[in-house]
Amino acid sequence: MNNLTVALCGVLLAWGGIFAPTGAAQEQQPQTAAEAPAAPATPAAAEHPALVFARKDLVRWTAQVEVAAKGLADRQAQLDAVMKGIADAKAAQQAADKAVTDAAAALTAAEQAKAAAEKAFAEAVEKKKTADAAKADADAKVPPAEAAVKPATDAKGAADAAAGAVQAQLKIAQERVALLEKGPIKPDPAGARLLNTATHDRPYLACRFDAQGTQLFAGAQDNNLHRWDIIGGPTLHQPGHSSWVGTLQLIPQLNQAVAGGLEGKLTWWSDLDTTPKVVRAIPAHKGYLRAVAVSPDGTLVATGGNDTMVRVWSAADGSLVKELPGHERHVYNVAFHPSGKYLVSGDLVGVLKQWEVGSWNHVRDLDAKVLWKYDAGFQADVGGIRAIDFSPDGKLLAVGGITEVSNAFAGVGIPAVVLFDFEMGKQLRVMKPKENFQGSVYGLRFHPTEPFLVAAGGGNGGAL
Repeated sequence: MNNLTVALCGVLLAWGGIFAPTGAAQEQQPQTAAEAPAAPATPAAAEHPALVFARKDLVRWTAQVEVAAKGLADRQAQLDAVMKGIADAKAAQQAADKAVTDAAAALTAAEQAKAAAEKAFAEAVEKKKTADAAKADADAKVPPAEAAVKPATDAKGAADAAAGAVQAQLKIAQERVALLEKGPIKPDPAGARLLNTATHDRPYLACRFDAQGTQLFAGAQDNNLHRWDIIGGPTLHQPGHSSWVGTLQLIPQLNQAVAGGLEGKLTWWSDLDTTPKVVRAIPAHKGYLRAVAVSPDGTLVATGGNDTMVRVWSAADGSLVKELPGHERHVYNVAFHPSGKYLVSGDLVGVLKQWEVGSWNHVRDLDAKVLWKYDAGFQADVGGIRAIDFSPDGKLLAVGGITEVSNAFAGVGIPAVVLFDFEMGKQLRVMKPKENFQGSVYGLRFHPTEPFLVAAGGGNGGAL
């Protein structure tokens, strides 16, 4: 027998036990509530085993029904998913059908466009051939036309450049006239402005204006004497040295310039000639000729050089007047007193020597060693009397150079001017720029009528 048969038999037995009559049972007449006697309290009877079994079996089948219901729901969900997949596939099929139709239409349009493009390309090729032929013809006509136009173009360009230069000079002249028509100009250092620029392809080493202030002479790192006409005349560059021209002065009484070169040669130039030329040249020093000065009356020329000598020459014929030994180091600068009675020379270590003109006696030494330093690291002297000038009345002497040197090799220091009371031989002060521009003072001049002086110098650049 299988389990189902056993279960059914159990149920039947249970029902049979429930409904079978008992022998002790007797039929009684119903009684009313009032007549019925109170029943004695009895304990609850235990459930019949068949009922217990039936209830358990009901629970078991109820659980199986729930499992079956859940499985049915899962199968329904799977069926729904399959139906959705079928619907999606059919939609994709319809989209693919449409895409195929659209692609076929696009292919037809592309084939039509391709045919049109091929036709247009063929037409363009023919047009290009025609254009190439026309260009070749035009190219052949251009060179003759250019040959005819170029001379006129060059002439116009030259005329434009000349006109521009003339206009610039006209403007400068107009500004100068307008300024001077207002009356005498009182020099004011604070009002200094750039009027003109004289350019050269080499650094300048010295420059001087003539007495009229219309021409500028210069020496540079080449072998030439340079002259610029400030009013706008020609610029001249005349050879005359075999080394750099580092110093020059003018002799207005002779209409000449005198220049010194680093090869030690001293030259006289006819400075007012249309083309200046060397009038005289003499070997003045062994090694660098560092400085040139002209006496106020224009009769004497003094020079100093690396051979530690100061020499005085006749301005008229270049003959040696006097040799003045006494410096122990290179002589960097010389200057005549405005009275013409004295000559002062300055050297590398800041020693200034005063000489009496005529007797050529050594009068005294002045100390400007603040402009000198010995650098033990480089084992070299740095500084010296790089610039010199007297005040117009001869009461003051100024010398320029560098002080507080921190790097001798690079020339890093503070430019300075040492001012002396020349009559007393007393150092008055050491002047330094308000804004340090680094380097040395290489030139200085007292103004001829006003109480100030101007110093020029610099390291990597120039400054006033």
